[in-house]
Amino acid sequence: MEVFIKSINWSNIVSSGFTIVIAIIFYQIIKIPIKKASKRSGKNKGHYTYLSMVGSFARMAYIVLVALFILRINGVNVDGLLAGVGVASIAIGLAVQDTLKDIIRGISIISEDYFKMGDYVTIGSDSGTVVYSGIRSTKLKDGLTGNIISIANRNIEKAEVSETTINLNIPLPYELKLSKAEDIMNKIAEASKSLEYITECEYRGVNALADSAIEYRIFAKSEKGKRIEAKRNILHKTLEILEEHKISVPYPQMDIHRKV
Repeated sequence: MEVFIKSINWSNIVSSGFTIVIAIIFYQIIKIPIKKASKRSGKNKGHYTYLSMVGSFARMAYIVLVALFILRINGVNVDGLLAGVGVASIAIGLAVQDTLKDIIRGISIISEDYFKMGDYVTIGSDSGTVVYSGIRSTKLKDGLTGNIISIANRNIEKAEVSETTINLNIPLPYELKLSKAEDIMNKIAEASKSLEYITECEYRGVNALADSAIEYRIFAKSEKGKRIEAKRNILHKTLEILEEHKISVPYPQMDIHRKV
């Protein structure tokens, strides 16, 4: 037993223990942004799945690197292993570098709260309402055309969130002639320009043929920080004009046929 105790390299054991302690502390530090991103993702299962995957991969890679470092401290030649890991890492990195860039940027977007669902944003030359925000991509819905624009997160360096843009779909009955409906919409847009908090308002045309109504698009801009109040004012003015012209706002209806 005495010979065994003397053969132990206490210096290596102390160094290994110290390395493990430092590694644990550093790991707890790097976990903070991932936890923060998880909390911001809320109930979005897509975000949670990607973040869990990234966290698991990072944890395994970290454990392997720490283990190799401890082996080196204890005199084990790990150069061959490191070379193999390095070659594999380069090969994998080249194959999935774009995906990794998307994931890293996606985590940054979530953790730093670039934007949220429903925000009207401008990313590069594209503008629209955020309808999906994932780890790999972000999708915008163009308010004018209704097209969905998908943008890889690696291409998102800056996102301008508009606090002033208002897009309203006004439903009018199918029975109303198009010329009459568009005349009403132009009156609404013109009258809304003079409302409080409104800086710009215009009629943008037919937006959708819904189940119970034709939806016409009103586009407006408000004073900064007054978007909600401005939207309420436009809706109030819309109802006033519709009542003035004796036009009812359509609502879903169901016809029931009963056999006698």
